[in-house]
Amino acid sequence: MMPNSWKWKLILLVGLILLSFYMLVPTFFGFAEKKEEAINNMTPLPWYFSIFPDKGINLGLDLRGGTYLEFEIDTSAAIVNQLDAMISDIERFWEKNKISGGKASQDTAKHRIIITGLTNDGASETIRHIRTSLDRMLKRVDASNTYELTFEPTDDFKKNLHSMIAKQSLEKVRNRIDRYGVAEPSIQRVGSNRIAVELPGIKDPDRAIGIIKQAGQLEFKIVNESIPEAKLVQMVADARKSGTLPENYSAETVAAINQSVKSELPADTEIAFELQQDPVTKKVVGATPYLLNRKAEVTGQSLKNAQVNVHDNEPYVSLTFDRYGAELFGEATKNNVGKRMAIMLDGNVMKAPQIREPILGGQAQITLGYGNFSDMQKEAEDLVLILQEGALPARMIEATKTVVGPSLGADSIRSGVIATLIGGTIIALFMIIYYKGSGLIANMALALNLLFILSALALLQATLTLPGIAGMAFTLGMAVDANIIIYERIREEIRDGKTPKGAIESGYSNAMRTIIDSNVTTLMAGIVLYQFGTGPIRGFAITLIIGLAISMYTACICTRMVYDYFVTKRKISSISI
Repeated sequence: MMPNSWKWKLILLVGLILLSFYMLVPTFFGFAEKKEEAINNMTPLPWYFSIFPDKGINLGLDLRGGTYLEFEIDTSAAIVNQLDAMISDIERFWEKNKISGGKASQDTAKHRIIITGLTNDGASETIRHIRTSLDRMLKRVDASNTYELTFEPTDDFKKNLHSMIAKQSLEKVRNRIDRYGVAEPSIQRVGSNRIAVELPGIKDPDRAIGIIKQAGQLEFKIVNESIPEAKLVQMVADARKSGTLPENYSAETVAAINQSVKSELPADTEIAFELQQDPVTKKVVGATPYLLNRKAEVTGQSLKNAQVNVHDNEPYVSLTFDRYGAELFGEATKNNVGKRMAIMLDGNVMKAPQIREPILGGQAQITLGYGNFSDMQKEAEDLVLILQEGALPARMIEATKTVVGPSLGADSIRSGVIATLIGGTIIALFMIIYYKGSGLIANMALALNLLFILSALALLQATLTLPGIAGMAFTLGMAVDANIIIYERIREEIRDGKTPKGAIESGYSNAMRTIIDSNVTTLMAGIVLYQFGTGPIRGFAITLIIGLAISMYTACICTRMVYDYFVTKRKISSISI
Protein backbone atom coordinates (compact mmCIF):
# COMPACT_ATOMS: atom_id res chain seq x y z
CA MET A 1 0.00 0.00 0.00
CA MET A 2 1.45 3.32 -1.08
CA PRO A 3 1.56 6.04 1.62
CA ASN A 4 -0.65 9.15 1.32
CA SER A 5 2.38 11.41 0.86
CA TRP A 6 3.32 9.48 -2.31
CA LYS A 7 -0.24 9.86 -3.67
CA TRP A 8 -0.17 13.62 -3.09
CA LYS A 9 3.19 13.82 -4.84
CA LEU A 10 1.70 11.92 -7.79
CA ILE A 11 -1.29 14.27 -7.94
CA LEU A 12 1.07 17.27 -7.90
CA LEU A 13 3.20 15.76 -10.68
CA VAL A 14 0.22 15.00 -12.92
CA GLY A 15 -1.16 18.48 -12.27
CA LEU A 16 2.16 20.08 -13.22
CA ILE A 17 2.36 18.05 -16.42
CA LEU A 18 -1.18 19.05 -17.46
CA LEU A 19 -0.53 22.69 -16.57
CA SER A 20 2.69 22.62 -18.59
CA PHE A 21 0.95 21.33 -21.72
CA TYR A 22 -1.79 23.94 -21.21
CA MET A 23 0.75 26.79 -20.99
CA LEU A 24 2.65 25.59 -24.08
CA VAL A 25 -0.33 25.21 -26.44
CA PRO A 26 -0.10 28.89 -27.69
CA THR A 27 3.63 28.47 -28.36
CA PHE A 28 3.58 25.20 -30.30
CA PHE A 29 0.37 25.93 -32.23
CA GLY A 30 1.42 29.41 -33.37
CA PHE A 31 -1.27 31.46 -31.61
CA ALA A 32 0.72 34.72 -31.98
CA GLU A 33 0.99 34.40 -35.78
CA LYS A 34 -2.68 33.44 -36.13
CA LYS A 35 -3.74 36.36 -33.94
CA GLU A 36 -1.66 38.84 -35.97
CA GLU A 37 -3.09 37.43 -39.21
CA ALA A 38 -6.66 37.74 -37.87
CA ILE A 39 -6.07 41.36 -36.84
CA ASN A 40 -4.59 42.25 -40.23
CA ASN A 41 -7.45 40.56 -42.10
CA MET A 42 -10.05 41.90 -39.62
CA THR A 43 -11.43 38.39 -39.05
CA PRO A 44 -12.61 36.96 -35.70
CA LEU A 45 -10.32 34.70 -33.70
CA PRO A 46 -11.22 30.99 -33.33
CA TRP A 47 -13.31 30.18 -30.26
CA TYR A 48 -10.56 28.16 -28.55
CA PHE A 49 -8.30 31.23 -28.24
CA SER A 50 -10.33 32.35 -25.22
CA ILE A 51 -9.59 29.08 -23.39
CA PHE A 52 -5.80 29.21 -23.52
CA PRO A 53 -3.32 31.90 -22.33
CA ASP A 54 -2.93 34.99 -24.50
CA LYS A 55 0.79 34.57 -24.98
CA GLY A 56 3.31 31.77 -25.24
CA ILE A 57 7.09 31.87 -24.91
CA ASN A 58 8.62 35.20 -25.95
CA LEU A 59 11.44 34.78 -28.43
CA GLY A 60 14.43 37.05 -28.05
CA LEU A 61 16.07 39.19 -30.70
CA ASP A 62 18.47 36.49 -31.86
CA LEU A 63 15.65 33.97 -32.39
CA ARG A 64 12.88 36.19 -33.71
CA GLY A 65 14.84 38.84 -35.59
CA GLY A 66 14.74 42.56 -34.87
CA THR A 67 17.00 45.43 -33.90
CA TYR A 68 19.48 45.92 -31.05
CA LEU A 69 20.49 49.49 -30.23
CA GLU A 70 22.73 51.24 -27.76
CA PHE A 71 22.38 54.98 -27.17
CA GLU A 72 24.89 57.19 -25.41
CA ILE A 73 23.46 59.92 -23.20
CA ASP A 74 24.97 63.38 -23.84
CA THR A 75 24.36 65.57 -20.77
CA SER A 76 26.14 68.72 -21.97
CA ALA A 77 22.94 70.34 -23.31
CA ALA A 78 21.14 69.52 -20.07
CA ILE A 79 23.82 71.36 -18.07
CA VAL A 80 23.37 74.39 -20.36
CA ASN A 81 19.61 74.32 -19.73
CA GLN A 82 20.11 74.06 -15.97
CA LEU A 83 22.48 77.05 -15.97
CA ASP A 84 19.93 79.04 -17.99
CA ALA A 85 17.35 78.28 -15.30
CA MET A 86 19.81 79.50 -12.64
CA ILE A 87 20.40 82.71 -14.62
CA SER A 88 16.63 83.27 -14.69
CA ASP A 89 16.55 82.76 -10.91
CA ILE A 90 19.32 85.34 -10.46
CA GLU A 91 17.53 87.84 -12.73
CA ARG A 92 14.30 87.41 -10.77
CA PHE A 93 16.28 88.07 -7.57
CA TRP A 94 17.63 91.32 -9.06
CA GLU A 95 14.16 92.43 -10.14
CA LYS A 96 12.65 91.64 -6.75
CA ASN A 97 15.40 93.44 -4.82
CA LYS A 98 15.70 96.34 -7.31
CA ILE A 99 19.34 95.59 -8.16
CA SER A 100 20.16 97.30 -11.44
CA GLY A 101 23.03 97.23 -13.91
CA GLY A 102 23.71 93.51 -13.67
CA LYS A 103 24.02 91.23 -16.69
CA ALA A 104 24.20 87.46 -16.43
CA SER A 105 25.31 85.32 -19.37
CA GLN A 106 26.54 81.79 -19.91
CA ASP A 107 29.77 80.53 -21.42
CA THR A 108 28.28 77.38 -22.97
CA ALA A 109 31.68 75.91 -23.88
CA LYS A 110 32.99 75.99 -20.29
CA HIS A 111 29.55 75.70 -18.61
CA ARG A 112 30.02 78.86 -16.57
CA ILE A 113 27.76 81.74 -15.49
CA ILE A 114 29.39 85.14 -15.89
CA ILE A 115 27.90 88.18 -14.08
CA THR A 116 29.06 91.73 -14.87
CA GLY A 117 27.93 95.35 -14.34
CA LEU A 118 27.05 95.14 -10.63
CA THR A 119 28.02 97.60 -7.93
CA ASN A 120 29.91 96.30 -4.92
CA ASP A 121 26.69 96.13 -2.88
CA GLY A 122 24.84 94.42 -5.73
CA ALA A 123 27.64 91.89 -6.14
CA SER A 124 27.66 91.15 -2.41
CA GLU A 125 23.88 90.59 -2.34
CA THR A 126 24.05 88.40 -5.43
CA ILE A 127 26.81 86.25 -3.93
CA ARG A 128 24.79 85.96 -0.72
CA HIS A 129 21.71 84.87 -2.71
CA ILE A 130 23.66 82.23 -4.64
CA ARG A 131 25.20 80.88 -1.44
CA THR A 132 21.75 80.67 0.13
CA SER A 133 19.67 79.35 -2.78
CA LEU A 134 22.17 77.68 -5.14
CA ASP A 135 24.99 76.75 -2.77
CA ARG A 136 25.08 73.03 -3.61
CA MET A 137 24.73 73.72 -7.33
CA LEU A 138 27.24 76.49 -8.02
CA LYS A 139 30.76 77.28 -6.87
CA ARG A 140 32.64 80.51 -7.49
CA VAL A 141 35.64 80.61 -9.81
CA ASP A 142 38.40 83.22 -9.32
CA ALA A 143 37.03 84.92 -6.18
CA SER A 144 39.73 87.64 -6.46
CA ASN A 145 37.99 89.24 -9.46
CA THR A 146 35.51 91.75 -7.94
CA TYR A 147 34.40 93.24 -11.27
CA GLU A 148 33.22 89.93 -12.76
CA LEU A 149 31.53 87.11 -10.89
CA THR A 150 32.09 83.67 -12.40
CA PHE A 151 30.34 80.50 -11.22
CA GLU A 152 30.37 76.89 -12.43
CA PRO A 153 28.42 73.76 -11.41
CA THR A 154 29.75 71.78 -8.45
CA ASP A 155 30.97 68.22 -8.98
CA ASP A 156 28.14 66.85 -6.80
CA PHE A 157 25.56 68.76 -8.85
CA LYS A 158 26.92 67.38 -12.14
CA LYS A 159 27.04 63.84 -10.73
CA ASN A 160 23.46 64.02 -9.42
CA LEU A 161 22.26 65.62 -12.65
CA HIS A 162 23.89 62.87 -14.71
CA SER A 163 22.25 60.14 -12.59
CA MET A 164 18.85 61.82 -12.73
CA ILE A 165 19.07 62.34 -16.50
CA ALA A 166 20.00 58.69 -17.06
CA LYS A 167 16.96 57.53 -15.06
CA GLN A 168 14.63 59.99 -16.79
CA SER A 169 15.96 59.06 -20.23
CA LEU A 170 15.37 55.38 -19.53
CA GLU A 171 11.77 56.07 -18.50
CA LYS A 172 11.10 58.37 -21.47
CA VAL A 173 12.49 55.82 -23.93
CA ARG A 174 10.40 53.07 -22.33
CA ASN A 175 7.24 55.19 -22.56
CA ARG A 176 7.85 56.06 -26.21
CA ILE A 177 8.42 52.43 -27.19
CA ASP A 178 5.31 51.34 -25.28
CA ARG A 179 3.27 54.01 -27.08
CA TYR A 180 4.78 52.94 -30.41
CA GLY A 181 3.48 49.41 -29.82
CA VAL A 182 6.58 47.19 -29.99
CA ALA A 183 5.84 43.75 -28.53
CA GLU A 184 8.09 42.57 -25.69
CA PRO A 185 10.87 45.18 -25.95
CA SER A 186 13.87 45.13 -23.62
CA ILE A 187 15.10 48.51 -22.35
CA GLN A 188 17.83 48.79 -19.73
CA ARG A 189 20.79 50.86 -18.61
CA VAL A 190 24.29 49.79 -19.60
CA GLY A 191 26.99 51.34 -17.46
CA SER A 192 26.57 54.95 -16.38
CA ASN A 193 25.76 56.67 -19.68
CA ARG A 194 24.24 54.15 -22.11
CA ILE A 195 20.79 52.69 -22.73
CA ALA A 196 20.39 49.36 -24.53
CA VAL A 197 17.16 48.73 -26.46
CA GLU A 198 16.05 45.44 -28.02
CA LEU A 199 13.12 45.56 -30.45
CA PRO A 200 12.27 41.97 -31.50
CA GLY A 201 10.17 41.41 -34.62
CA ILE A 202 9.93 45.10 -35.52
CA LYS A 203 8.97 45.80 -39.17
CA ASP A 204 10.00 49.46 -39.46
CA PRO A 205 13.19 49.85 -37.39
CA ASP A 206 14.18 53.24 -38.82
CA ARG A 207 10.93 54.82 -37.71
CA ALA A 208 11.27 53.34 -34.21
CA ILE A 209 14.88 54.54 -33.97
CA GLY A 210 13.79 58.05 -34.96
CA ILE A 211 11.13 58.08 -32.25
CA ILE A 212 13.60 56.87 -29.62
CA LYS A 213 16.51 59.20 -30.35
CA GLN A 214 14.56 62.37 -31.23
CA ALA A 215 14.92 64.53 -28.14
CA GLY A 216 11.59 66.33 -28.61
CA GLN A 217 13.09 69.57 -27.25
CA LEU A 218 10.58 72.24 -28.28
CA GLU A 219 11.71 75.88 -28.01
CA PHE A 220 10.47 79.28 -29.14
CA LYS A 221 13.24 81.83 -29.72
CA ILE A 222 13.24 85.38 -31.07
CA VAL A 223 15.08 85.92 -34.37
CA ASN A 224 17.86 88.52 -34.14
CA GLU A 225 17.86 90.57 -37.38
CA SER A 226 21.11 92.47 -36.68
CA ILE A 227 23.07 90.42 -39.25
CA PRO A 228 21.67 90.05 -42.79
CA GLU A 229 20.98 86.53 -44.04
CA ALA A 230 23.55 86.82 -46.85
CA LYS A 231 26.28 87.64 -44.34
CA LEU A 232 25.21 84.70 -42.14
CA VAL A 233 25.50 82.38 -45.14
CA GLN A 234 29.02 83.66 -45.82
CA MET A 235 30.03 83.35 -42.15
CA VAL A 236 28.84 79.72 -42.11
CA ALA A 237 30.72 78.96 -45.33
CA ASP A 238 33.92 80.53 -43.96
CA ALA A 239 33.56 78.59 -40.70
CA ARG A 240 33.25 75.32 -42.62
CA LYS A 241 36.38 76.07 -44.64
CA SER A 242 38.51 77.22 -41.70
CA GLY A 243 37.50 74.29 -39.51
CA THR A 244 37.27 71.72 -42.33
CA LEU A 245 33.77 70.91 -41.10
CA PRO A 246 31.57 68.39 -42.94
CA GLU A 247 28.72 69.56 -45.16
CA ASN A 248 25.96 68.51 -42.79
CA TYR A 249 23.83 70.07 -40.07
CA SER A 250 24.31 67.68 -37.18
CA ALA A 251 24.33 69.01 -33.63
CA GLU A 252 28.13 68.62 -33.49
CA THR A 253 28.66 70.53 -36.75
CA VAL A 254 26.30 73.36 -35.76
CA ALA A 255 28.02 73.67 -32.38
CA ALA A 256 31.42 73.87 -34.12
CA ILE A 257 30.13 76.57 -36.49
CA ASN A 258 28.83 78.65 -33.57
CA GLN A 259 32.13 78.27 -31.73
CA SER A 260 34.05 79.36 -34.84
CA VAL A 261 32.00 82.56 -35.41
CA LYS A 262 31.33 83.36 -31.76
CA SER A 263 33.48 86.52 -31.79
CA GLU A 264 31.50 87.90 -34.75
CA LEU A 265 28.05 87.35 -33.22
CA PRO A 266 26.19 89.60 -30.76
CA ALA A 267 26.37 88.45 -27.16
CA ASP A 268 24.02 85.60 -26.16
CA THR A 269 23.05 84.72 -29.73
CA GLU A 270 23.56 81.63 -31.83
CA ILE A 271 23.09 80.38 -35.36
CA ALA A 272 20.47 77.70 -36.08
CA PHE A 273 19.24 76.26 -39.36
CA GLU A 274 15.91 75.60 -41.02
CA LEU A 275 16.53 72.38 -42.95
CA GLN A 276 15.21 71.97 -46.49
CA GLN A 277 14.33 68.39 -47.35
CA ASP A 278 13.48 66.62 -50.56
CA PRO A 279 9.73 65.88 -50.31
CA VAL A 280 10.21 62.34 -51.67
CA THR A 281 13.52 61.09 -50.24
CA LYS A 282 13.41 63.26 -47.07
CA LYS A 283 17.14 63.91 -47.47
CA VAL A 284 18.49 67.32 -46.47
CA VAL A 285 19.26 69.30 -49.63
CA GLY A 286 19.98 72.68 -48.04
CA ALA A 287 19.40 74.92 -45.03
CA THR A 288 18.59 78.53 -44.17
CA PRO A 289 20.64 80.04 -41.32
CA TYR A 290 18.99 82.16 -38.61
CA LEU A 291 20.57 84.27 -35.90
CA LEU A 292 18.59 83.64 -32.72
CA ASN A 293 18.62 84.82 -29.13
CA ARG A 294 20.19 81.86 -27.34
CA LYS A 295 17.73 81.85 -24.46
CA ALA A 296 14.30 80.41 -25.28
CA GLU A 297 11.19 82.46 -24.50
CA VAL A 298 9.04 79.34 -24.02
CA THR A 299 9.95 75.62 -23.99
CA GLY A 300 8.11 72.34 -24.33
CA GLN A 301 8.04 71.99 -20.54
CA SER A 302 5.05 74.33 -20.59
CA LEU A 303 3.21 72.23 -23.20
CA LYS A 304 -0.23 71.05 -22.13
CA ASN A 305 -1.38 69.20 -25.25
CA ALA A 306 -0.32 68.37 -28.81
CA GLN A 307 -2.54 66.87 -31.48
CA VAL A 308 -2.65 66.27 -35.23
CA ASN A 309 -4.99 68.46 -37.31
CA VAL A 310 -5.48 68.79 -41.06
CA HIS A 311 -5.96 72.00 -43.05
CA ASP A 312 -6.23 72.09 -46.86
CA ASN A 313 -5.20 68.43 -46.95
CA GLU A 314 -1.97 69.23 -45.06
CA PRO A 315 -1.41 67.67 -41.61
CA TYR A 316 0.03 69.91 -38.91
CA VAL A 317 0.61 69.72 -35.16
CA SER A 318 -1.49 71.96 -32.95
CA LEU A 319 0.07 72.99 -29.61
CA THR A 320 -1.65 74.18 -26.43
CA PHE A 321 0.35 75.59 -23.51
CA ASP A 322 -0.49 75.42 -19.83
CA ARG A 323 -1.35 78.61 -17.93
CA TYR A 324 2.28 79.47 -17.15
CA GLY A 325 3.35 78.72 -20.72
CA ALA A 326 0.47 80.79 -22.13
CA GLU A 327 1.58 83.75 -20.00
CA LEU A 328 5.19 83.43 -21.18
CA PHE A 329 4.13 83.01 -24.81
CA GLY A 330 1.75 85.98 -24.59
CA GLU A 331 4.43 88.16 -22.97
CA ALA A 332 7.03 87.16 -25.59
CA THR A 333 4.73 87.91 -28.53
CA LYS A 334 3.55 91.19 -26.96
CA ASN A 335 7.11 92.45 -26.45
CA ASN A 336 8.31 91.41 -29.92
CA VAL A 337 5.54 92.45 -32.32
CA GLY A 338 7.01 92.85 -35.79
CA LYS A 339 9.87 90.47 -35.11
CA ARG A 340 10.08 86.85 -36.12
CA MET A 341 9.82 83.96 -33.66
CA ALA A 342 11.60 80.71 -34.51
CA ILE A 343 9.78 77.50 -33.62
CA MET A 344 12.57 75.02 -32.89
CA LEU A 345 12.59 71.26 -32.45
CA ASP A 346 15.80 69.58 -31.31
CA GLY A 347 17.92 72.56 -32.28
CA ASN A 348 16.51 72.93 -35.80
CA VAL A 349 14.20 75.75 -36.89
CA MET A 350 10.87 74.35 -38.08
CA LYS A 351 9.36 77.73 -39.02
CA ALA A 352 10.12 81.37 -38.23
CA PRO A 353 6.86 83.33 -38.71
CA GLN A 354 6.55 87.05 -38.06
CA ILE A 355 4.69 88.13 -34.91
CA ARG A 356 1.93 90.40 -36.24
CA GLU A 357 0.11 90.83 -32.93
CA PRO A 358 0.25 89.48 -29.37
CA ILE A 359 -0.91 85.83 -29.13
CA LEU A 360 -2.59 85.57 -25.76
CA GLY A 361 -4.58 82.34 -26.20
CA GLY A 362 -1.66 80.04 -25.46
CA GLN A 363 -1.80 78.18 -28.79
CA ALA A 364 0.63 77.62 -31.65
CA GLN A 365 1.11 75.20 -34.51
CA ILE A 366 3.92 73.40 -36.34
CA THR A 367 3.51 72.84 -40.08
CA LEU A 368 5.49 70.04 -41.70
CA GLY A 369 5.93 71.33 -45.25
CA TYR A 370 4.81 69.43 -48.32
CA GLY A 371 4.87 65.80 -49.44
CA ASN A 372 2.87 62.61 -49.55
CA PHE A 373 -0.19 62.93 -47.28
CA SER A 374 0.28 59.49 -45.68
CA ASP A 375 3.95 60.16 -44.90
CA MET A 376 3.15 63.64 -43.54
CA GLN A 377 0.37 62.18 -41.38
CA LYS A 378 2.75 59.56 -39.98
CA GLU A 379 5.41 62.23 -39.32
CA ALA A 380 2.85 64.42 -37.52
CA GLU A 381 1.67 61.45 -35.40
CA ASP A 382 5.26 60.59 -34.43
CA LEU A 383 5.94 64.21 -33.47
CA VAL A 384 2.79 64.33 -31.33
CA LEU A 385 3.83 61.09 -29.60
CA ILE A 386 7.25 62.58 -28.80
CA LEU A 387 5.84 65.90 -27.58
CA GLN A 388 3.12 64.29 -25.46
CA GLU A 389 5.57 61.92 -23.76
CA GLY A 390 7.82 64.92 -23.07
CA ALA A 391 11.29 65.84 -24.22
CA LEU A 392 14.23 63.65 -23.41
CA PRO A 393 16.31 65.31 -20.68
CA ALA A 394 19.46 64.83 -22.79
CA ARG A 395 20.49 64.12 -26.36
CA MET A 396 20.71 60.45 -27.35
CA ILE A 397 23.62 59.49 -29.62
CA GLU A 398 23.25 56.20 -31.50
CA ALA A 399 26.36 54.23 -30.53
CA THR A 400 25.56 50.69 -31.71
CA LYS A 401 23.02 49.24 -34.11
CA THR A 402 22.59 45.55 -34.95
CA VAL A 403 19.80 44.24 -37.18
CA VAL A 404 18.95 40.52 -37.06
CA GLY A 405 16.82 39.25 -39.95
CA PRO A 406 13.88 36.85 -39.38
CA SER A 407 15.56 34.15 -41.49
CA LEU A 408 18.69 34.32 -39.33
CA GLY A 409 16.48 34.01 -36.23
CA ALA A 410 14.79 30.90 -37.70
CA ASP A 411 18.21 29.39 -38.48
CA SER A 412 19.30 30.09 -34.90
CA ILE A 413 16.22 28.30 -33.53
CA ARG A 414 16.82 25.33 -35.81
CA SER A 415 20.50 25.10 -34.88
CA GLY A 416 19.79 25.49 -31.16
CA VAL A 417 17.06 22.84 -31.16
CA ILE A 418 19.23 20.39 -33.14
CA ALA A 419 22.18 20.94 -30.79
CA THR A 420 19.97 20.43 -27.74
CA LEU A 421 18.42 17.25 -29.21
CA ILE A 422 21.83 15.82 -30.11
CA GLY A 423 23.17 16.57 -26.64
CA GLY A 424 20.04 15.16 -24.99
CA THR A 425 20.17 11.99 -27.10
CA ILE A 426 23.81 11.36 -26.21
CA ILE A 427 23.04 11.85 -22.52
CA ALA A 428 20.01 9.53 -22.73
CA LEU A 429 21.98 6.76 -24.47
CA PHE A 430 24.80 7.04 -21.96
CA MET A 431 22.41 6.79 -19.00
CA ILE A 432 20.64 3.72 -20.41
CA ILE A 433 23.89 1.93 -21.30
CA TYR A 434 25.65 2.71 -18.03
CA TYR A 435 22.77 2.64 -15.53
CA LYS A 436 20.29 0.35 -17.36
CA GLY A 437 16.75 0.60 -15.92
CA SER A 438 17.70 3.44 -13.56
CA GLY A 439 19.06 5.32 -16.57
CA LEU A 440 15.62 5.07 -18.17
CA ILE A 441 14.10 6.65 -15.03
CA ALA A 442 16.68 9.47 -15.22
CA ASN A 443 15.77 10.05 -18.89
CA MET A 444 12.10 10.39 -17.96
CA ALA A 445 13.13 12.98 -15.37
CA LEU A 446 15.11 14.82 -18.08
CA ALA A 447 12.05 14.97 -20.35
CA LEU A 448 9.98 16.36 -17.46
CA ASN A 449 12.76 18.85 -16.75
CA LEU A 450 12.65 20.18 -20.32
CA LEU A 451 8.84 20.33 -20.31
CA PHE A 452 8.70 22.22 -17.02
CA ILE A 453 11.41 24.71 -18.10
CA LEU A 454 9.51 25.62 -21.27
CA SER A 455 6.21 25.97 -19.41
CA ALA A 456 7.88 28.12 -16.74
CA LEU A 457 9.21 30.44 -19.45
CA ALA A 458 5.69 30.72 -20.88
CA LEU A 459 4.11 31.25 -17.45
CA LEU A 460 6.60 33.94 -16.39
CA GLN A 461 6.58 35.58 -19.84
CA ALA A 462 10.36 35.33 -19.84
CA THR A 463 12.28 35.80 -23.07
CA LEU A 464 13.99 32.80 -24.66
CA THR A 465 17.26 33.66 -26.42
CA LEU A 466 19.90 31.56 -28.19
CA PRO A 467 22.11 31.59 -25.04
CA GLY A 468 18.90 30.64 -23.21
CA ILE A 469 18.74 27.45 -25.28
CA ALA A 470 22.38 26.86 -24.30
CA GLY A 471 21.33 27.38 -20.70
CA MET A 472 18.65 24.71 -21.09
CA ALA A 473 21.22 22.24 -22.47
CA PHE A 474 23.54 23.10 -19.58
CA THR A 475 20.70 22.54 -17.11
CA LEU A 476 20.00 19.10 -18.55
CA GLY A 477 23.63 18.25 -17.84
CA MET A 478 23.25 19.51 -14.27
CA ALA A 479 20.11 17.40 -13.82
CA VAL A 480 21.92 14.28 -15.07
CA ASP A 481 24.80 15.09 -12.76
CA ALA A 482 22.40 14.98 -9.80
CA ASN A 483 21.08 11.56 -10.91
CA ILE A 484 24.63 10.22 -11.35
CA ILE A 485 25.56 11.31 -7.81
CA ILE A 486 22.44 9.55 -6.46
CA TYR A 487 23.01 6.39 -8.50
CA GLU A 488 26.66 6.07 -7.46
CA ARG A 489 25.61 6.40 -3.82
CA ILE A 490 22.97 3.68 -4.31
CA ARG A 491 25.58 1.40 -5.92
CA GLU A 492 27.86 1.87 -2.90
CA GLU A 493 25.03 0.97 -0.53
CA ILE A 494 24.19 -2.17 -2.57
CA ARG A 495 27.85 -3.24 -2.48
CA ASP A 496 27.73 -2.83 1.31
CA GLY A 497 24.92 -5.41 1.35
CA LYS A 498 21.85 -3.26 1.94
CA THR A 499 18.40 -4.17 0.66
CA PRO A 500 16.96 -2.24 -2.34
CA LYS A 501 14.79 -0.13 -0.05
CA GLY A 502 17.64 0.65 2.33
CA ALA A 503 20.05 1.36 -0.53
CA ILE A 504 17.59 3.81 -2.12
CA GLU A 505 16.91 5.61 1.16
CA SER A 506 20.60 5.91 2.05
CA GLY A 507 21.61 6.80 -1.52
CA TYR A 508 19.19 9.74 -1.78
CA SER A 509 19.91 10.89 1.79
CA ASN A 510 23.72 10.86 1.39
CA ALA A 511 23.68 12.47 -2.07
CA MET A 512 21.34 15.31 -1.18
CA ARG A 513 23.92 17.51 0.55
CA THR A 514 26.33 17.31 -2.41
CA ILE A 515 23.54 18.04 -4.91
CA ILE A 516 22.31 21.05 -2.93
CA ASP A 517 25.84 22.47 -2.59
CA SER A 518 26.59 22.21 -6.32
CA ASN A 519 23.21 23.62 -7.36
CA VAL A 520 23.29 26.52 -4.89
CA THR A 521 26.74 27.67 -6.05
CA THR A 522 25.62 27.51 -9.70
CA LEU A 523 22.39 29.28 -8.77
CA MET A 524 24.37 32.13 -7.21
CA ALA A 525 26.39 32.50 -10.41
CA GLY A 526 23.12 32.63 -12.39
CA ILE A 527 21.72 35.36 -10.15
CA VAL A 528 24.88 37.45 -10.64
CA LEU A 529 24.67 36.99 -14.42
CA TYR A 530 21.02 38.07 -14.42
CA GLN A 531 21.64 41.08 -12.19
CA PHE A 532 24.61 42.53 -14.06
CA GLY A 533 24.26 41.01 -17.53
CA THR A 534 22.38 42.37 -20.53
CA GLY A 535 20.40 40.87 -23.41
CA PRO A 536 21.68 37.38 -24.30
CA ILE A 537 23.56 36.94 -21.01
CA ARG A 538 20.33 37.53 -19.11
CA GLY A 539 18.58 35.00 -21.35
CA PHE A 540 21.17 32.38 -20.37
CA ALA A 541 20.83 33.30 -16.69
CA ILE A 542 17.01 33.04 -16.71
CA THR A 543 16.92 29.52 -18.15
CA LEU A 544 19.81 28.49 -15.88
CA ILE A 545 18.03 29.68 -12.71
CA ILE A 546 14.67 28.18 -13.70
CA GLY A 547 16.31 24.94 -14.87
CA LEU A 548 18.29 24.45 -11.66
CA ALA A 549 15.21 24.84 -9.49
CA ILE A 550 13.24 22.41 -11.64
CA SER A 551 16.10 19.88 -11.85
CA MET A 552 16.12 19.61 -8.05
CA TYR A 553 12.46 18.58 -8.22
CA THR A 554 12.73 16.16 -11.15
CA ALA A 555 16.05 14.55 -10.17
CA CYS A 556 15.41 14.21 -6.43
CA ILE A 557 11.65 13.89 -6.03
CA CYS A 558 10.23 12.53 -9.30
CA THR A 559 12.83 9.76 -9.66
CA ARG A 560 12.42 8.85 -5.97
CA MET A 561 8.65 8.45 -6.54
CA VAL A 562 9.35 5.82 -9.23
CA TYR A 563 11.72 3.89 -6.95
CA ASP A 564 9.24 4.08 -4.04
CA TYR A 565 6.55 2.61 -6.31
CA PHE A 566 8.70 -0.35 -7.37
CA VAL A 567 10.03 -1.00 -3.87
CA THR A 568 6.72 -0.63 -1.99
CA LYS A 569 4.11 -1.72 -4.55
CA ARG A 570 6.02 -4.18 -6.75
CA LYS A 571 8.28 -5.50 -3.95
CA ILE A 572 11.34 -5.71 -6.19
CA SER A 573 14.29 -7.73 -4.90
CA SER A 574 17.01 -6.02 -6.94
CA ILE A 575 17.64 -2.66 -8.63
CA SER A 576 18.64 -2.32 -12.29
CA ILE A 577 21.49 0.13 -11.87
